[in-house]
Amino acid sequence: MTMRRQPSSAAQNQNSKRQKQPQLPSVYTKIQDVLDETIPVGKLVSVIGLVKDRRAPRETSGADWKSTLTIYDKSIEDEPERGLPVNIFRPQAEMPEPDATDVVVILSAKVQSYRGEVSLLTHRSTVIHVYSARQIPKPPKSAKQALEAPLRPKDRPPGDPEHEYVSWLYHSIVKDTIPDAEEFENLVSQSRNYKDKFQTLSDIHDNQFCDTIVNVVREPYDQMGTTTLWVSDYTENEAFYKFSWNAGDVSDGRDGDPYGYTTKNITPSTWAGPYGKRSMQVTCFGMDADFAQKEVRAGDWIFLRNLHVKYGHNLNNLEGFVREDRTAFYSGLKIEILQTDDPETIDGRLKEAIRRKRDYEKLKKQQQKSFAANEDNTKRKAENQTEGKMTSKKRRALERAQKNKEVDDREKEKEARLGLNEQIKCENIDQPIFAVPSIIKPVQYKTTVKGQEVELTLPFTCARYRANVRVVDFRPSRLADFTTWRKNLEYDALSDHSGDSDSESGDDGTLNRYAGKKIWEWRFSLLLEDADPKHKGEDNRFWAVVGNTEAQLLLNLDATDLRANPDDLDTLREKLLQLWGNLEECKQQELQRQAMDKKRVAANQPPPSSPPRPSSSRRVETTNNIETALSNKPFSCCVRQYGIKIREKDPLKADADDGKRWQRMFALFGTKISS
Repeated sequence: MTMRRQPSSAAQNQNSKRQKQPQLPSVYTKIQDVLDETIPVGKLVSVIGLVKDRRAPRETSGADWKSTLTIYDKSIEDEPERGLPVNIFRPQAEMPEPDATDVVVILSAKVQSYRGEVSLLTHRSTVIHVYSARQIPKPPKSAKQALEAPLRPKDRPPGDPEHEYVSWLYHSIVKDTIPDAEEFENLVSQSRNYKDKFQTLSDIHDNQFCDTIVNVVREPYDQMGTTTLWVSDYTENEAFYKFSWNAGDVSDGRDGDPYGYTTKNITPSTWAGPYGKRSMQVTCFGMDADFAQKEVRAGDWIFLRNLHVKYGHNLNNLEGFVREDRTAFYSGLKIEILQTDDPETIDGRLKEAIRRKRDYEKLKKQQQKSFAANEDNTKRKAENQTEGKMTSKKRRALERAQKNKEVDDREKEKEARLGLNEQIKCENIDQPIFAVPSIIKPVQYKTTVKGQEVELTLPFTCARYRANVRVVDFRPSRLADFTTWRKNLEYDALSDHSGDSDSESGDDGTLNRYAGKKIWEWRFSLLLEDADPKHKGEDNRFWAVVGNTEAQLLLNLDATDLRANPDDLDTLREKLLQLWGNLEECKQQELQRQAMDKKRVAANQPPPSSPPRPSSSRRVETTNNIETALSNKPFSCCVRQYGIKIREKDPLKADADDGKRWQRMFALFGTKISS
């Protein structure tokens, strides 16, 4: 019998030292933790792993190319079917192309859930380094010599802890699940044969299978075991059903659909658009139907994979069908809800669809306004033709024009006497000046009810004015609260989107725990007083809202978190000094006095002796106790009147129906503090 020779103690110590496992550097995460979803979606992580699969880079609709790596590490080596996909979006020249068993170090990639599968997604700040497997030495030697040159020169190289860990990982991990070099290269080559089936709805045709990105324009509804969606990408297709509208209403006519097959369950009151031939019905089956019914909502952007397009029951309009994959190669759900809150990673094709939606909405509003304008123009043309035949009316028109010129001249003289602030500019300087009492005076409307003439007071009118005013108060009481935040919306992914002051904001108590990306917007109000002294004793004040767009014009500043950015707050304060002089100082002193009065009353102390009254006639009149004289110049501005619906408990006052009443509002617009 041959006896096996035992290694010496020195050799044993050397072998033990060589096999000692180095610690995974603290900034990195185990791949198992990512796949087991212990890391929340959206979080940035760093990982180290071996490449077991790679898809060749391919073009996308934007400037970036796309490639996918599948990697694994020691935490999942006993589960050969598992791997972590890494979706890489980069310019072609910066795209890494590692071979089988190469080790990659990925820093700052985002965790995402895509079609029910957890993966990583790169962005601009993601760093990727590749260690060539053929040059990785056995531990305890460092793998630094195997590190390939970075494809982006600015990417910071890994340090010694990473080099040591890569060497140990490569030589200790089981590699049985990784294909050999020849098979790996064949798989990569096959992935280059990818056929992009993406189509916009304008290009689809009968008996076609395609991928597309669409907006759900109506709530999904169950139809005998299937789920029906109405979708649009805001392109037009002549084979779609035509939704007509007249002044905002869908017509009853069924263009190309005499039996109403494609518009079942849709009435003029339930269809909100888009109008024209821009929408398609999609019927979902099986698991996709269940998913659409439970998860998809109107307004969602979704990706439809392998959508079957063909003519529907009426043989006139194209419809879409999402059918369950019954083959052995089941590839998961064919419906994916897309996110629009990250402009860096959003698909370029989705951006284009969102841009088309925005352009359609603008066009729709313009067309709705044109109905009333066309009717007015028709009447006006008829009147002008009649006046052209009557020289006496022409003569009167000339006389009116002369009188208007005289009024304008008097207005200019009056403005010169008021000493208006020349740093404040406004639009429509050729329009006449309205006195504040006339602006806020309720409008009376005469009509006939049951044969009798009655006079009604309108809750508001839609009108625009130019007025000479000065600011005597503002809300909120602190400048740091002049901005508020709202949720990030789909249109914010567009670089030319300016936001919407009516969007959902952080003032809503239900959003206090919102942890997503916030968009900051301006929102404050000014108390404006007529600048003409002759209106002093009248009702000559009103509150004017300053929305986000109007405030950007007024201040030439973008909204930020003013509490977190004191420099921006100081810039705002300097701007507003030009608008309202020492009003903020007066306001703060008044707030301090009110706080002291509350403390005095709570302590049952007597009131202080009255201070001497300021000599100036201009004072902050927010309360009866005036401490400081207000000093500011009047200015010319543009104001619009409009109405909003607010809740009303008294049914007799609920003139806007549904338990609401109309509230008259005023807003500043077209006014700017010039440099």
